[in-house]
Amino acid sequence: MRDVGHVLDVVRIQLTNWRWSWPSMVLTGMITPIVSLLALGAMSSDTAAKPHIFAGALTIALLFEMQNKIAANFSHMTDTGAFEFFASLPLRRESLIAGTLAAFLLLALPALVVTTVVGWAVLDLRFTPNVLAVPPVVCAVAAFAGIGAIIGAGSSSPNQASGLSLAVTVLLSGAGPVVIPPDRLPSWLRAVGPYNPAALASDSLRALSTGASTYGLLWNLIGLTLFAALVLLLVRRVIPWRGRERPCRPLVISRRAPRPRQLGRRTM
Repeated sequence: MRDVGHVLDVVRIQLTNWRWSWPSMVLTGMITPIVSLLALGAMSSDTAAKPHIFAGALTIALLFEMQNKIAANFSHMTDTGAFEFFASLPLRRESLIAGTLAAFLLLALPALVVTTVVGWAVLDLRFTPNVLAVPPVVCAVAAFAGIGAIIGAGSSSPNQASGLSLAVTVLLSGAGPVVIPPDRLPSWLRAVGPYNPAALASDSLRALSTGASTYGLLWNLIGLTLFAALVLLLVRRVIPWRGRERPCRPLVISRRAPRPRQLGRRTM
């Protein structure tokens, strides 16, 4: 229960840090996936391609909202020494990571909801949800958050973290059938798809919304679980955490009564 309380404290701290800028952050997180959805939906008249476009737009929203924002946040904490402050508290690294993930997932929900509504209205999809796709989607969220944490904690400046995270986002979005159906891609891109976490996440989101899957939910779950576990292990290594081998102990301050001052006699 103490760890749960620590996670909630981190969530509150992270949300408080973004209390003035979250409207603009949410707005910018909506622009890229919605523009991609509208552009690809207008150019494609194939009904079979629309679920891929919809799931790909949601994946891009997750990449921009989770990975990029966590990379910027962790880079800022590295630059300001916030990790050293958190490490001095009776707080575990896992609680900091889980609280940050939960906070940025809450901040990503508006972009995901708006993208879903726009996709449903523009693409005219028939939703047949499959609840078995929920675990792979959760693993995908953890994987993207972990990638952002590694980039942010390992970068020397916030500008470097922003550039690296954007490059990784573009690379993951274009490697495999993330937004475009696999039958319209060259063979080498189709071969990369089953090993790309963004392609597995897009396939899981498509299964969650329409019930269709290219790789199968079992493969998606195995691949995303292994990738998320590997990424989170790397996050533990990358985050600067002083005294990580020793448990944090409460600081005990002894209060002693001051000794009375002895007054000596003055000699002439």
